[in-house]
Amino acid sequence: MRTDLRNLLVAAGLCFSAAASAQDMLRINVTTLPPSQFNPFRTTGLPAAYTWSAIFEGLTTFDEKGQLQPHLATSWENTGPLTWVFHLRKDVTFSNGAPLTSEAVVNIVDFLKNKATNTEGVARMMFFLDKARAVDAHTVEISTTVPTPMLPRFMTQLYMVEPKYFNQVGLEAFAKAPIATGPYIVESIQPEKVRFRAFKQAWRAPKVERLEIRGLADQPTRALAVQAKQADIAMQIGPEEIAAIVAGGGRKVTWLDAQTWSYNFIGGRNPALADVRVREALNIAVDRNTIINTLLDGATIPATQPATSNVYGFNPDLPPIPFDPPRARQLLAEAGWGKGFKLVLEAVSGSGPNDDSINLTVAQYLSDIGVNVEFRPITSNDIISNSFTGNWKGDGFAIAYSFSPTLDALRALDTHSCLAAHPWYCNKAVMPLISAAQTELDTAKNLQLRRDIMAFYRKDWASLFMFQQARFAGTSAKVSGLKVVNNLISYDQITLK
Repeated sequence: MRTDLRNLLVAAGLCFSAAASAQDMLRINVTTLPPSQFNPFRTTGLPAAYTWSAIFEGLTTFDEKGQLQPHLATSWENTGPLTWVFHLRKDVTFSNGAPLTSEAVVNIVDFLKNKATNTEGVARMMFFLDKARAVDAHTVEISTTVPTPMLPRFMTQLYMVEPKYFNQVGLEAFAKAPIATGPYIVESIQPEKVRFRAFKQAWRAPKVERLEIRGLADQPTRALAVQAKQADIAMQIGPEEIAAIVAGGGRKVTWLDAQTWSYNFIGGRNPALADVRVREALNIAVDRNTIINTLLDGATIPATQPATSNVYGFNPDLPPIPFDPPRARQLLAEAGWGKGFKLVLEAVSGSGPNDDSINLTVAQYLSDIGVNVEFRPITSNDIISNSFTGNWKGDGFAIAYSFSPTLDALRALDTHSCLAAHPWYCNKAVMPLISAAQTELDTAKNLQLRRDIMAFYRKDWASLFMFQQARFAGTSAKVSGLKVVNNLISYDQITLK
């Protein structure tokens, strides 16, 4: 069996050298490496975050319960409607030996506000930034153009880069040879892998000397590498792959992301989807509990709305979505689509646990009410690109409502609303609520506004809401300490026997 696994991996081009298999090398397989390499401002989501968290850090972070915690900043306070003050750690250095000071924060705020770079994903997310001012070496004041009550949550994504080097070489060169504060230093970047060495002077120094991250789109191949002892960790695999790894002496690690998996409808593409009764019918035609129990090892819970329960603004009053095919058929008939219709959905294969099987099962449930679903393959990079360009080919697509990095209900609405440059869902009736929630400083009021928005999306059946995204990773027996919170891997906590 071991020889067969090795032959399969060699055929897939995955053959590590003897040096790479030494005890001081941690080998991780992910779905793909960041297409922007180490430009940490291009996007905020997966799978890039798995790689970037080896070197980049923000001012704040979240714990496993979704509570905001200090990170590069030790504390902060709101000093006015448009100003916040952050106090930086005094024991942090960049990987070139330069100390972390307020200058780094000021420099990144200036960069994100620059018209030449404000198309970057993080710049768009932090559109409200005005300026930053160094109060002293480790105290910085950040000003916003509008009241931003959730600013400390956004600071999880304000990654610190060494300012003098960054300004000297520019973003493109920096992305190929980054200097930051995290546990590792980039050694080499190749199309299919990135190698790192430990940054021993980091304030969160790693326990493993070297790190290699490989991009492998094929889910079974990522898992087979762990079984064949050609990798230590396989990220984003499914329950079946996990079972095989555990049977071979490996370990299973599971967690829930702050994401709601959904099938999203593109406005104006399919006339049937313009009727809210049709969108409701699609939602109540799918048995989420059966999908979760049979295809996701019971590792998650059905969605009731866009937000997950650990997100600020989750509405606990929204009931479960029922499984009611007879009612779904009735709704289609009332909407004039009793004879059914065709629905073309684009979806990535291998980016989530059992996603192909889930897509097929959803298609079967919908066919039972007369909706003929065709799933067309698309890549992760196409998803990212199409989100910016609107270049979708079908009537809808599979993607999560992602609330990382802020764990705020408004975070996903940057794309799942009229706020997007090329929105797939745009109901102008909800926009006054979103606008009010963005700037409301009163805690009780801004929480209620978010809950009202979640109720609106549920009532309007903005998407086919599925479940909170479950994640599975398989590790070799020698790995311990793997923890993933808010898409970030705590590399400093991983050990090898």
